[in-house]
Formats: sequence, structure tokens, C-alpha cells
Amino acid sequence: MSMTINGAGTTAADASSGRKLRNFVGRFLIPRSPVLLSPWRYVTLLPPVFALRFHARRFFWRLTGHGLKQLVRGEGVESSFVAEKVLPYNLGNINIINRGRTERVIALLRSIRGLKLGALDTLVVGPRNEAELMLLSSYGFAASKLTAIDLFSYAPTVRLMDMHDLKFGDDQFDAVYSAFVITYSDDIPKAVAETIRIAKDGALIIFAYEHLSKGAGNLFGKNNLANGPDDLLEIFGDKAGHVYWKEDFESEGRFTSSVVFRINKRASVAK
Repeated sequence: MSMTINGAGTTAADASSGRKLRNFVGRFLIPRSPVLLSPWRYVTLLPPVFALRFHARRFFWRLTGHGLKQLVRGEGVESSFVAEKVLPYNLGNINIINRGRTERVIALLRSIRGLKLGALDTLVVGPRNEAELMLLSSYGFAASKLTAIDLFSYAPTVRLMDMHDLKFGDDQFDAVYSAFVITYSDDIPKAVAETIRIAKDGALIIFAYEHLSKGAGNLFGKNNLANGPDDLLEIFGDKAGHVYWKEDFESEGRFTSSVVFRINKRASVAK
């Protein structure tokens, strides 16, 4: 009788038995679920615990000398609209924890079968503070693989950078996550072009944003994406590949759009 031994001294038969045991436990004794978290994660995500962690980190960075830094017009920001309208507005909300809108988007990602969030080198655009990063890592993204950028930062986990001028090489990221940021742009095609450039072929693209009424654009009345995700996908053009999800949900005159798709950078080459 032949027997295969692997490098660790374990037989193929032992490995097969181990898989069968794990499958039996996962199917009949302790059914596994791709959407359930560990008990420890549930504890850390409890609202008071999460808020305590968030504010503790904020004070830690302050105590260790990481003061608030920001880009200004002519030094990292070229748009007067962004410098004079967008930046002050978001600075005024720097300590707000927006869990609901972030967790709704994360729930969409966790429902995509076979998607291993922890393996993705992900660019997070405009998190405003660390709450979004903490939520992403709590729900399956690897904290070490998250790169965050914003126009201002009080923590070393968020780099100072404008989404219209990303200081990264081409084809660098497996995923780009941009939640409630794109409608603050006054040059959406340029921001989209930068997203395409730094994303790998096949990268996962996640955009969510709000517009106040059909045709109104953002809360400053600029940059209409009146048809929700369809308008954004049109700007991506043939680089928008398989679409997993798109929605434009209306509630009391406010529209929340979300779209999740793959980048297809070979589309133009194929033509």
C-alpha cells in the first residue's frame, strides 16, 4: 500500500480525515456562517464599547504628538471649492461616528460569495476619522492591508492626499472603497480616472454617496449624479466590469446610491 507524506510529516490520509472532521463539525455540530463574527468582535462592536475605543484612540494620538494636519489650496488641493467648502464642512464633523451607512455597505460586501476581504490591499478614500477603518477591520478587512487617505488627518493611519491626485503607482490596489466622498468632488471624471489608474485589473470598486434630490448633486449643489449609480458607471465607461450591486434608495427627499463592481482594465485593449 502506498502512502504520501507531506513536508510536515503528515500523511495524505490524515489530511483527508482532518478535512472530513472539520466538514462534519461545520455542517452538523456547529454550522458555520460566512456572515457571523467571533464573540470577541461582537463585544468590540457594541455601541458603547466601539465609541470608547474610537475616542480612546483619538486621545492617544493627541497625547503622542499627532496633531491635526490638513491640506490647503495650492499645497495638495487645487480646487477652491474643495478647499473653501468641502474641507471646513468635513472638519466640523471630524468626531462623528457614522456607523449605519458604513455597516450597510460592509454588509453588501460580506454577502458576495467567495470574496476574501482580508486578502485585499484596499484604498479607503475620505474616511474623515478612524471609525470607518475600525469598522472595516472588525468586519473582515485586514488592518495591515488598509491604506486610507483624506484632506486632513489626526492619526498616522490616514495619509494626507487628494483623491484627484493619488500619490500611488499604477495597478497597486485590489480594492478601492469610497463611501460618501465622490459627490464632494468638483471634477468627478478626474477622480474616477485616478481610481482606475491605481486599481489593479479586476479590482473591486465600492462607491456609495448621497444626493439630496434628483439632479441636486451634493449638499453644496454641485456635481450632479442624477441617475445614481448609472451616472457613475457611465463615467467609468468600459472599465466598469461585472456589477455585483447597484441601488439608488429614496427616503424623505434624500437619495443614497451604492454600487459595487469589478474594474476591467483590459476592455479598451481588447477592442
